[in-house]
Formats: sequence, C-alpha cells, structure tokens
Amino acid sequence: MMFSKDDLWALLDDAPATGVSIFLPTHVRGAEIRQDPIRLKNLVAEARDKLMESGTSRQDAEALLAPATALVEDYEFWQHQRHGLAVFLGGAQPRYYKLPVALEEQVVVRPGFHIRPLLPVLARDGAFVVLTITADIVRLYDASRFSLSEDGAAALPRSLDEVTGLDDDYENPLQAAPVNRPNIGSVSVGKAQVYGDSPEDWRKGRSVEFMRRIAAALEAHLANDTRPVVLVADAGAQGHFRQQTKLGDQLAGVIETNPEGMDRDELHAAAYEIVRPAFEAEKHEAVERVQARLGSGDGRVAINAQDILEAAEAGRVDTLLLAKGGDDEAQGDASEDLYDTSAVETLRNGGEVRMLAEDAMPEGVRAAALLRY
Repeated sequence: MMFSKDDLWALLDDAPATGVSIFLPTHVRGAEIRQDPIRLKNLVAEARDKLMESGTSRQDAEALLAPATALVEDYEFWQHQRHGLAVFLGGAQPRYYKLPVALEEQVVVRPGFHIRPLLPVLARDGAFVVLTITADIVRLYDASRFSLSEDGAAALPRSLDEVTGLDDDYENPLQAAPVNRPNIGSVSVGKAQVYGDSPEDWRKGRSVEFMRRIAAALEAHLANDTRPVVLVADAGAQGHFRQQTKLGDQLAGVIETNPEGMDRDELHAAAYEIVRPAFEAEKHEAVERVQARLGSGDGRVAINAQDILEAAEAGRVDTLLLAKGGDDEAQGDASEDLYDTSAVETLRNGGEVRMLAEDAMPEGVRAAALLRY
C-alpha cells in the first residue's frame, strides 16, 4: 500500500519497545527485480544480528522477523513494486509500504520506528491536480512529485455522451419532415442560406456546453483549494475549456495531446514538468525568507533543534525545512530525532515540511523553521 499521513500516525501510535525498520530500493521492471528479495534477505540477517547484539535471543529475533523472511519467498509480491520498500516489524502487526521514492538500504533497531526516510513522501513537494479531457472520458487526478491517483469524488461529467440536455443527433432542416422545413418556396437555397446550425456549428455548440459543465464542476470541487491545475487535452478541447473556466492563474498549464494515448507514468511526468519550476521557486523563496529573518533578527525563525521542536509542538511552525540525510543522521546525532519529531508535529498541526539537498539549505543549517508567530 502507499504511505499516507494516516499510516505515519499509526506507526507512531504503535511505538513498540523494540521496533525494526528496514528500508531498501526496489525496481518496477527489468532483471534487477530478481535482486530485490536477495537484498531484503541480507537486510533481515543484519536486523537479526542487531537484535541479538541488543540482548534478544536468536529464537525471538527470528520470530519477530518472520513476516519479512516470508516476503523474501513471495514471488508475486516482488512483481508489483515501486521504487522503494519500507518494512516495520515489532508492533501490533507487520507493516510494509511500497514507496514512489528510491530508498537507501538501512536497518534501524530501536524503541519505536525510524521514520526519516518516509518524510520526502509526505513533504509538500508539489501537490497539484491533473484534468484530462476527451469526448469519451474525463478524468481528474490528485498528484504530487511522487504520485498520481485518480480522484473519483469529483462530480465531473464523464463523457460528452453522458451530458444530458444536449441534442445528440444533428438534423439538417432541409432534410427534416415537411412541417419542420423552412418556407423557402421555389427560391434556390445555397449552403450559406440553410436555416439552423451547420454540422460544424452544432458540434461546436455541444463541445462548448460540455466544457462549460466540466469547468463549473471542477471549480465547485476545488472551492477553497488552491492547488495548481494541469489540463491535458487536444487543441480543440483545451481551447474551449480555457474560454469557459474561471480558474485564472490556478490553471498552471496545458499539455496539448490526447491523454488516453499516454500511460500513467508518462502522464505524471509530463504534468509534473509543468508545475515543477513553480515548486522549486517556492523552496528557494522559503530559504530566502529564512536567511532574511536570520539576518534581520526577526524572531519568527528557529534553527536550534530544541527550539524547532517546541515551536512545532505548539503549532507555531508554518514551514519546516530539513536537509536530506547527511553524516549527522548516519552517526546517530540526537538532534536528528528531534528533527523527525518536529516534522511529525509540524504535519500534525497543518504546517508544511520541505526536504532539501544539504547544499540548498542556508549555510551551516540542517533544519530551519519559519514560524507563524
């Protein structure tokens, strides 16, 4: 299953006295898939050694690790992977999550579970919406940097044929029954003089009404939701949609193609490229705000691990910037545990967490919190 905030809360609530957290990269396709169960087998052996070093008997260690050992031999399980796998053992039940982000091999044995490698999945790194339109199918997706999932809750028209209240069949007035024909007497009537819409005008009218209904339904669905929208449609459909929508700047961009000709990965990659520059700019702007506040003595910023934690627990953190990985984490720096807890509390209180490369952080800073007050 995918990893969500609800899964994070469940992991934290479980809090076993001895928890085993195992992380490894996995592969979606190719010969490398055969190496993934071998990699897990080796990590399970490493976990067993760490458990025994901490005083657990071999028998108890193997019993605790049995669910992961069983996965090693589960052929079907390995045929449906993503880019990373996280396994958590020792709690009320074994948990594993197939993740859209590659993970480094790691085994952590300690009270509770190690959650730092999961934070990039939950970090605000590009939440957006993808709308795809063809005459046959309309789809709406919730998307982020790592994932794309169809939103079935939006009450959008599903197809042109399902839109009620539109004439489904064109009827040329000159071919209609006599009572419906225009009174033209013996005058010769050319194409430009035919009463009623031409086939082209009729089709355009139906398309415009279809787009009007899609736009209205989408705007109602996104009320108070400021996520950017990417539209994927052919030239005609996107032109009519632009004329009908009131999204304004919230419509971040358009991919002019038939979306049904793209697989899910292609659609996600193309749509993310539309919004990525804006999201990268948001990260850069957050770093600049940290630097400006530090330079001016503005008290609405914290870089000390304990100060960040206290602010996060009080619900004062608007945006938390964290460096990805690094030597301190590998060495078990106690501040890293505080940063992890701060990230959890920030998310719990409606703040944003952004994971940055170390060289993108303010100089000499591994974590920084922009405070609401």
